[in-house]
Amino acid sequence: MPTQLFQTVAILVLPYLLSHFTKWLKTEKLLSPVVLSYVAGILLTNLSPWPLDNKISGVASQLTIILAIPLLLYSTDLIGWFKLAKTTIISFFLVIVSVITGAFMVAPLFAGRLENTWLLTGMLTGVFIGGTPNMSAVGVAMEADESVFVILNATELICGGIYLIFLTSVAHRFYGFFLKDFDKEGSAADEFYEEKKHFVWKEVLLAIGLTLLLAAVSLGLNLLLTGDLKHAGLIILFISALAVGASFSPKIRNLRGAYEVGEYLLLMFCVAIGMMANLSDLLNSGGWLFLFTGCSWLVALTLHLLLCKLFDIDRDTMMITQTAGFYGPPFIGQIAAVMKNRSLVFSGIATGLVGLAIANFIGVAVAKLLKVWLM
Repeated sequence: MPTQLFQTVAILVLPYLLSHFTKWLKTEKLLSPVVLSYVAGILLTNLSPWPLDNKISGVASQLTIILAIPLLLYSTDLIGWFKLAKTTIISFFLVIVSVITGAFMVAPLFAGRLENTWLLTGMLTGVFIGGTPNMSAVGVAMEADESVFVILNATELICGGIYLIFLTSVAHRFYGFFLKDFDKEGSAADEFYEEKKHFVWKEVLLAIGLTLLLAAVSLGLNLLLTGDLKHAGLIILFISALAVGASFSPKIRNLRGAYEVGEYLLLMFCVAIGMMANLSDLLNSGGWLFLFTGCSWLVALTLHLLLCKLFDIDRDTMMITQTAGFYGPPFIGQIAAVMKNRSLVFSGIATGLVGLAIANFIGVAVAKLLKVWLM
């Protein structure tokens, strides 16, 4: 009982401590709370003298990801996104095409080397188009083993870190050899964007209440269609669709604190998943998975560059939509500053939120299609 209590408290409290730790170190962009949450969970379960209860971690991981998805999606403004510059929309559409095409090119090459390549590819598709929440959601939807979450996230983090260094250093100059410059005079500046900094408890409680309602509806629909509650994939897709639908309401879309609570639940998910990971398994299976992840990154990025050249997309728009897809909204400001083009900040953040909204569906679809093809 004391061990179970300690485990529950750790899942609840560690994200708060780790978030403040990274802010204190000023390493949010390189050593994020997501990474530290996974690491903390792994260390607790592998170094603790008392065995942790996988049932607690399993229940916590499923509950937190199901509740995190709507809270993260309420900020999506699909109608507003379609009003953005056509080049932004086209470039992000090309990101999606590149990721999906790359998935079907790379997966067969590793099918004989890695187990469940179809599943890994679906999860990578989710993170490339949306972000870490989508990788987690696709994995839960497809009932992936907990160790898969941890090691795939680790390899994706390494590859993503390498490309982020490239983006923040020589990428703008390098892509200038292939793509035209951004037309600052011919484009209207994006409307001013300011992150929501106020945490209003009344609105947070409203967001949580709505999320619980959507979760109940999703469970009910799943029960109605399948006769049981074992199909996590349907629940994930139902709650994603309902949350996107709810985001069309301006009142729901502007609930202050909803996104931040979703991020916190995602960190709790990472701690819980880390607690179920076997360190020896992770160390033994990393080589081929790292190569697979690296190839997936390289093929998708190369295809996107070629398509942007074909469709005459400028380098700034290409870089900002790549960042929106592969990294998500938090990194938009950093890349815009490197390019010295703040006019793309709003469209980049809006695009990242759209990616977050659609990536679950695309990731699950890619995984299912590859499963039929490769198995």
